Amino acid sequence: MTEKTIIQSYGVTRDIISESAEMQAVFRCVKQVAPTKATVLITGETGVGKEIIAQAIHESSPRNRAPFKVMNCGAISTELIQSELFGHEKGAFTTAIKRHRGIFEQANKGTLFLDEVGEIPLEAQAKFLRVLERQEFSPVGGEKIIKVDVRVIAATNVNLKTAVREKRFREDLYYRLNLFRIQIPPLRNRRSDIGPLVFNFVLQLSKEHNKSITGITQEAINYLQNANWYGNVRELRNVIETAIILTEGEELKREDVEIAVENLNAYDEDLDMNSAKVSSSFSIETEHSKKFNGKLHTRPIEDNNRLWELIQGGTASEIIAYTTFMRYQTEIPRHSKQDIAKGLQISVPTLDKYCALAEEILKKDS
Repeated sequence: MTEKTIIQSYGVTRDIISESAEMQAVFRCVKQVAPTKATVLITGETGVGKEIIAQAIHESSPRNRAPFKVMNCGAISTELIQSELFGHEKGAFTTAIKRHRGIFEQANKGTLFLDEVGEIPLEAQAKFLRVLERQEFSPVGGEKIIKVDVRVIAATNVNLKTAVREKRFREDLYYRLNLFRIQIPPLRNRRSDIGPLVFNFVLQLSKEHNKSITGITQEAINYLQNANWYGNVRELRNVIETAIILTEGEELKREDVEIAVENLNAYDEDLDMNSAKVSSSFSIETEHSKKFNGKLHTRPIEDNNRLWELIQGGTASEIIAYTTFMRYQTEIPRHSKQDIAKGLQISVPTLDKYCALAEEILKKDS
């Protein structure tokens, strides 16, 4: 059994590291669907490598010389999603100072990979369905019909059938997307891939960090293979990168990876305590909130004005605590930047703007 399986041996051009039978089945699906025009739905947990499989499909298809465009649907605010997908004409809204080509137009003749497709708001789903069925659309604020030739590969880490039942996702769009499904198994269900992935990460990341790491011991590999990796390949990579940065030797040992795991987990636990403190402070604010028009005017824990208030008048330590808490949540497997923005009831660009402003204040205070 080779340490690295090249997906090229299955008629695919992209290298993907794997030994497991589960991933061989995925490779066969890639080989089968790549030459066609079929829409593909890739499902799997966060961090399993859905974008890599999508790119493998594109690179193995007749469209491989055309654009491969990627859009994370969960990272775009509801107000901007249609503009990003379909473009807009000059003057379509206040800030539309010139015509904008949407990602469907940018991906013409090529492949469009839509990650977190379940996050597309209902009002945009009907137009999205029309593009899938007729390969045509009108930009926001325009009447001209634009025809395109785009292959769509969609991905999700949520159950779209559940979203359909809850009326958050159109049933007709679900069946249109679910033409050919590729399910990527979690890393804990294909443990034979952990060794090859680790060897590759050691080689790649030691060069990236200018470290002379020659390898990793079998004891360290055994330890890593017995972990569950709920963050999948992304979490495994983080552990190896942390171990490479921390180690002083030329070979990663079991204690190195154990320290890396403990280091990351301790960071999470410390910030869980910070989270509790932040929640407590918000609860106190709620208890002391004033009544307005006879009704209790409360401030929820995820107050979308909290960071802005801190930026305007908070101390450096308060800003550090709050922004660190938000960043922590984006790093753990069950959260993303989109989750944090949604919880704060603001868009991702607004969250980024607030964090950038906070960093500027911190730099001035340091």
